[in-house]
Amino acid sequence: MSSQKGTVLITGASRRLGLYNARRLLEAGYRVIATFRHHSSGIDELKQAGAVVLQSNLDETRSILNLIEQVKSITSDLRAIIHNASGWISDSDNPQDNEPLAHLFKLHMEAPWLINRSLYGLLKNYPETADIVHMTDYNALRGDEHYAAYAATKAGLESLTRSFARLYAPKVKVNAIAPYLIIMNDHDQLAAAENTLHIPPMGLEPGEDVIWQSLSYILHNPYVTGTTMPVDGGMSLR
Repeated sequence: MSSQKGTVLITGASRRLGLYNARRLLEAGYRVIATFRHHSSGIDELKQAGAVVLQSNLDETRSILNLIEQVKSITSDLRAIIHNASGWISDSDNPQDNEPLAHLFKLHMEAPWLINRSLYGLLKNYPETADIVHMTDYNALRGDEHYAAYAATKAGLESLTRSFARLYAPKVKVNAIAPYLIIMNDHDQLAAAENTLHIPPMGLEPGEDVIWQSLSYILHNPYVTGTTMPVDGGMSLR
């Protein structure tokens, strides 16, 4: 299987934003390698649409390294790597429990670190400019009193964005996208009804396409690297 537009590796593609963007990449003509932790109907859909799907636990070093070798065996070059895999885990009430931080560090920082460094050769083999895109979060630099480990590791990922952008220019552009609330869960809807959810100036729940538009912009603009693009409805104005 080949594609004129090249091969894109996207992590965490079993649901929500990852699944939506994997669909859109396929529709746009890219060859897609999609990773998932837990199987879903969305993964079956991607496979039927032509994606290569790989199960990987990106909070385990051995699984990350195995994924890297699998990707190397599938393709000789990469147009882009999109780090979408993420975990939303609150801090523990036990002050000596470091499990949330250890888990999220591996998922948000170690996995991108190892994948970017190990697959740089495939990005370099792509005949045109290649891309790395990190999905971070509005709270990465703002912090969160209940999700400090989450915010800290997403902030670390934003720092890696700038470091890898310096390291890999001009062959590979490295950018981040920092969303606020894109799709509401039930608890978000309840919080909105109770007026306990921060509402951005542009309103709530824009839908997945705003992330695809941002991703597409990054992939098609040859002069943007080392940036974090906020997609937060104006929350950064508050």
